[in-house]
Amino acid sequence: MADKKPENQFYTRPPKLGNWEAFSIFLWNSETKQFLGRTGASWAKILIFYLLFYAVLAGFFSAMLVVFYQTIDYKIPKWQLEKSIIGKSPGLGFRPMPPESNIDSTLIWYKSSDKGNVQHWQRELNKFLIQYNRSNNAHADKLEECRQFQTPAPGKVCNVRLDQQWHPCVKDQGYNYDSKDGGPCIFLKLNR
Repeated sequence: MADKKPENQFYTRPPKLGNWEAFSIFLWNSETKQFLGRTGASWAKILIFYLLFYAVLAGFFSAMLVVFYQTIDYKIPKWQLEKSIIGKSPGLGFRPMPPESNIDSTLIWYKSSDKGNVQHWQRELNKFLIQYNRSNNAHADKLEECRQFQTPAPGKVCNVRLDQQWHPCVKDQGYNYDSKDGGPCIFLKLNR
């Protein structure tokens, strides 16, 4: 009879092994020369495949990064005005900031007769304006003296003379916080 199969073609259940013995055979099977269930050739094929796969992936990522960096202009932003995220509405900030104890409010309130009350606001303005002081500026070589409506040379910025141009909003005058007849100085920061 042609439909009968020899006995050795049927599935035979593997021998029942203990946990440790089964695990040790899984780690290294000396009969089939398998490590972790794979032969050396199988491990070599997988290793070569993943090396090639990740090399191609890294190459593609690098190529896309090069293409991306070719589109960047380091002198001006790519998206401006209505095309940018903030649109035509710039961010506006102010200095001095209120004390940490009153962080919920943006009100600037003080008593000009109370020197201790005024010192916080003057100290905050000193901290804010220190970056604009030419003697403290690490990029002083990039500063240039400009006149009104004059643009600086490429790679330079106009030097703002804090001690001369902003009277009475200068450190020597206490930014007008201790003046009885004038209002305090508030600096607006434009983020465009």
